[in-house]
Amino acid sequence: MSDHSGKVTEEQVRERAAQIRERLKRWEYLTGFDVAAAMDVEAAARRALQARARPKRSAEDLLKVFRPEWEKEAAQQQLTGEALTAFRRQVLDSDVPQVFCDTDGLFNLRYHIHLNKAAVEAISWNTEVVLEALEWAAVGVPMIDELLSPLEAFIRAEVTAIQATGRANSNGQAQLVGVYPIPIPIVESDDDDWDTAGKVGDIIHHMGG
Repeated sequence: MSDHSGKVTEEQVRERAAQIRERLKRWEYLTGFDVAAAMDVEAAARRALQARARPKRSAEDLLKVFRPEWEKEAAQQQLTGEALTAFRRQVLDSDVPQVFCDTDGLFNLRYHIHLNKAAVEAISWNTEVVLEALEWAAVGVPMIDELLSPLEAFIRAEVTAIQATGRANSNGQAQLVGVYPIPIPIVESDDDDWDTAGKVGDIIHHMGG
Protein backbone atom coordinates (compact mmCIF):
# COMPACT_ATOMS: atom_id res chain seq x y z
CA MET A 1 0.00 0.00 0.00
CA SER A 2 2.98 2.27 -0.28
CA ASP A 3 5.38 3.07 -3.08
CA HIS A 4 8.85 1.54 -3.33
CA SER A 5 10.24 4.17 -0.93
CA GLY A 6 7.84 3.02 1.79
CA LYS A 7 5.93 6.31 1.70
CA VAL A 8 2.19 6.62 1.24
CA THR A 9 1.33 8.28 -2.05
CA GLU A 10 -1.48 10.74 -2.73
CA GLU A 11 -2.92 8.38 -5.33
CA GLN A 12 -3.17 5.65 -2.70
CA VAL A 13 -4.84 8.07 -0.30
CA ARG A 14 -7.43 8.97 -2.93
CA GLU A 15 -8.11 5.32 -3.72
CA ARG A 16 -8.52 4.37 -0.06
CA ALA A 17 -10.68 7.44 0.59
CA ALA A 18 -13.01 6.38 -2.23
CA GLN A 19 -13.27 2.90 -0.67
CA ILE A 20 -14.06 4.38 2.73
CA ARG A 21 -16.79 6.61 1.28
CA GLU A 22 -18.35 3.61 -0.41
CA ARG A 23 -18.48 1.70 2.86
CA LEU A 24 -19.84 4.69 4.74
CA LYS A 25 -22.88 4.65 2.45
CA ARG A 26 -24.03 1.56 4.37
CA TRP A 27 -24.16 3.64 7.55
CA GLU A 28 -25.99 6.44 5.77
CA TYR A 29 -28.52 3.93 4.41
CA LEU A 30 -29.26 2.69 7.94
CA THR A 31 -29.28 5.99 9.84
CA GLY A 32 -29.87 8.68 7.25
CA PHE A 33 -26.72 10.44 8.50
CA ASP A 34 -24.00 11.27 5.99
CA VAL A 35 -20.90 10.34 8.01
CA ALA A 36 -18.56 11.00 5.08
CA ALA A 37 -19.64 14.64 5.01
CA ALA A 38 -18.95 15.02 8.72
CA MET A 39 -15.46 13.52 8.80
CA ASP A 40 -12.13 14.05 7.08
CA VAL A 41 -12.14 10.91 4.94
CA GLU A 42 -8.78 11.69 3.35
CA ALA A 43 -7.16 11.99 6.78
CA ALA A 44 -8.71 8.67 7.83
CA ALA A 45 -7.43 7.06 4.63
CA ARG A 46 -3.94 8.46 5.19
CA ARG A 47 -3.83 7.20 8.79
CA ALA A 48 -4.93 3.74 7.69
CA LEU A 49 -2.25 3.57 5.01
CA GLN A 50 0.46 4.86 7.33
CA ALA A 51 -0.44 2.27 9.97
CA ARG A 52 -0.30 -0.46 7.34
CA ALA A 53 3.08 0.77 6.03
CA ARG A 54 4.84 0.55 9.40
CA PRO A 55 7.57 -2.12 9.59
CA LYS A 56 6.60 -5.33 11.37
CA ARG A 57 8.64 -7.80 13.38
CA SER A 58 9.38 -11.20 11.91
CA ALA A 59 8.15 -14.47 13.39
CA GLU A 60 11.72 -15.17 14.54
CA ASP A 61 11.85 -11.85 16.40
CA LEU A 62 8.59 -12.62 18.16
CA LEU A 63 9.75 -16.08 19.16
CA LYS A 64 12.92 -14.62 20.67
CA VAL A 65 10.90 -12.10 22.68
CA PHE A 66 8.20 -14.43 24.02
CA ARG A 67 9.98 -17.81 24.13
CA PRO A 68 13.73 -17.10 23.92
CA GLU A 69 14.61 -20.70 24.81
CA TRP A 70 12.44 -22.30 22.12
CA GLU A 71 15.37 -23.42 19.96
CA LYS A 72 17.13 -24.98 22.95
CA GLU A 73 13.90 -26.75 23.89
CA ALA A 74 13.54 -28.07 20.34
CA ALA A 75 17.15 -29.28 20.35
CA GLN A 76 16.67 -31.05 23.68
CA GLN A 77 13.66 -32.85 22.20
CA GLN A 78 15.71 -33.62 19.06
CA LEU A 79 13.03 -32.12 16.85
CA THR A 80 13.73 -31.79 13.14
CA GLY A 81 11.78 -31.34 9.91
CA GLU A 82 8.01 -31.33 10.28
CA ALA A 83 8.20 -31.93 14.03
CA LEU A 84 10.33 -28.79 14.45
CA THR A 85 7.92 -26.78 12.29
CA ALA A 86 4.95 -28.04 14.33
CA PHE A 87 6.69 -27.12 17.60
CA ARG A 88 7.50 -23.65 16.27
CA ARG A 89 3.87 -23.12 15.30
CA GLN A 90 2.68 -24.36 18.69
CA VAL A 91 4.92 -21.80 20.41
CA LEU A 92 3.63 -19.02 18.17
CA ASP A 93 0.05 -20.06 18.84
CA SER A 94 0.35 -20.31 22.62
CA ASP A 95 3.03 -17.81 23.67
CA VAL A 96 2.89 -15.05 21.07
CA PRO A 97 0.04 -12.49 21.06
CA GLN A 98 -2.62 -13.41 18.52
CA VAL A 99 -5.46 -11.21 17.30
CA PHE A 100 -8.41 -12.26 15.15
CA CYS A 101 -10.91 -9.87 13.53
CA ASP A 102 -14.38 -10.48 12.15
CA THR A 103 -17.64 -8.67 11.43
CA ASP A 104 -21.33 -9.48 11.67
CA GLY A 105 -24.74 -7.84 11.92
CA LEU A 106 -26.61 -5.87 9.28
CA PHE A 107 -24.24 -4.98 6.42
CA ASN A 108 -21.49 -6.51 8.60
CA LEU A 109 -21.10 -3.17 10.35
CA ARG A 110 -20.45 -4.66 13.79
CA TYR A 111 -16.80 -5.61 14.27
CA HIS A 112 -15.03 -7.83 16.76
CA ILE A 113 -11.35 -7.76 17.68
CA HIS A 114 -10.48 -10.94 19.56
CA LEU A 115 -7.32 -11.09 21.71
CA ASN A 116 -5.94 -14.41 22.89
CA LYS A 117 -4.59 -14.89 26.41
CA ALA A 118 -1.02 -14.08 25.37
CA ALA A 119 -2.17 -10.79 23.81
CA VAL A 120 -4.11 -9.82 26.92
CA GLU A 121 -1.13 -10.60 29.14
CA ALA A 122 1.41 -8.78 26.93
CA ILE A 123 -0.63 -5.67 26.22
CA SER A 124 0.71 -3.77 29.23
CA TRP A 125 4.43 -4.49 28.74
CA ASN A 126 4.65 -5.02 24.97
CA THR A 127 1.76 -3.08 23.52
CA GLU A 128 3.47 -2.61 20.15
CA VAL A 129 3.57 -6.35 19.46
CA VAL A 130 -0.17 -6.63 20.18
CA LEU A 131 -0.85 -3.70 17.86
CA GLU A 132 1.28 -5.34 15.16
CA ALA A 133 -0.81 -8.49 15.57
CA LEU A 134 -3.93 -6.36 15.12
CA GLU A 135 -2.49 -4.84 11.95
CA TRP A 136 -1.87 -8.31 10.49
CA ALA A 137 -5.32 -9.51 11.54
CA ALA A 138 -7.02 -6.52 9.93
CA VAL A 139 -5.53 -7.22 6.49
CA GLY A 140 -8.64 -9.09 5.37
CA VAL A 141 -11.15 -6.87 7.19
CA PRO A 142 -11.17 -3.47 5.42
CA MET A 143 -13.47 -1.79 7.93
CA ILE A 144 -11.13 -2.51 10.82
CA ASP A 145 -8.08 -1.76 8.67
CA GLU A 146 -9.46 1.72 8.04
CA LEU A 147 -9.89 2.32 11.79
CA LEU A 148 -6.43 1.05 12.79
CA SER A 149 -5.00 4.34 13.97
CA PRO A 150 -7.86 5.37 16.31
CA LEU A 151 -8.38 1.76 17.43
CA GLU A 152 -4.74 1.53 18.42
CA ALA A 153 -5.13 4.75 20.42
CA PHE A 154 -8.17 3.23 22.12
CA ILE A 155 -6.26 0.08 23.02
CA ARG A 156 -3.39 2.09 24.51
CA ALA A 157 -5.87 4.00 26.65
CA GLU A 158 -7.79 0.91 27.79
CA VAL A 159 -4.99 -1.51 28.67
CA THR A 160 -6.20 -1.84 32.26
CA ALA A 161 -9.78 -2.59 31.25
CA ILE A 162 -8.69 -5.12 28.62
CA GLN A 163 -6.44 -6.97 31.04
CA ALA A 164 -9.03 -6.95 33.82
CA THR A 165 -11.62 -8.41 31.43
CA GLY A 166 -9.27 -11.11 30.18
CA ARG A 167 -8.13 -12.10 33.66
CA ALA A 168 -11.74 -12.41 34.80
CA ASN A 169 -12.44 -14.81 31.92
CA SER A 170 -11.65 -18.50 32.36
CA ASN A 171 -9.73 -18.68 29.06
CA GLY A 172 -7.95 -15.36 29.54
CA GLN A 173 -9.36 -13.92 26.32
CA ALA A 174 -10.94 -10.53 25.70
CA GLN A 175 -12.60 -8.87 22.73
CA LEU A 176 -13.38 -5.37 21.53
CA VAL A 177 -16.84 -4.99 20.01
CA GLY A 178 -17.80 -1.91 18.03
CA VAL A 179 -19.83 -0.58 15.14
CA TYR A 180 -18.18 0.80 12.00
CA PRO A 181 -17.15 3.62 11.57
CA ILE A 182 -16.95 4.35 15.31
CA PRO A 183 -13.46 3.48 16.67
CA ILE A 184 -14.63 3.31 20.29
CA PRO A 185 -15.54 -0.33 21.00
CA ILE A 186 -16.75 -1.99 24.18
CA VAL A 187 -14.38 -4.31 26.03
CA GLU A 188 -15.99 -7.71 26.66
CA SER A 189 -14.96 -11.19 27.70
CA ASP A 190 -14.48 -13.59 24.79
CA ASP A 191 -15.76 -17.09 25.40
CA ASP A 192 -15.47 -18.20 21.78
CA ASP A 193 -13.01 -21.00 21.10
CA TRP A 194 -11.61 -19.23 18.04
CA ASP A 195 -8.88 -21.42 16.66
CA THR A 196 -5.67 -19.55 15.86
CA ALA A 197 -3.88 -22.74 14.84
CA GLY A 198 -5.16 -22.50 11.29
CA LYS A 199 -4.01 -18.90 11.08
CA VAL A 200 -0.48 -19.31 12.40
CA GLY A 201 0.78 -20.50 9.01
CA ASP A 202 -0.44 -17.25 7.47
CA ILE A 203 1.19 -15.26 10.26
CA ILE A 204 4.52 -17.02 9.68
CA HIS A 205 4.22 -16.38 5.94
CA HIS A 206 3.40 -12.68 6.39
CA MET A 207 6.20 -12.18 8.88
CA GLY A 208 8.76 -13.86 6.70
CA GLY A 209 9.32 -16.79 9.00
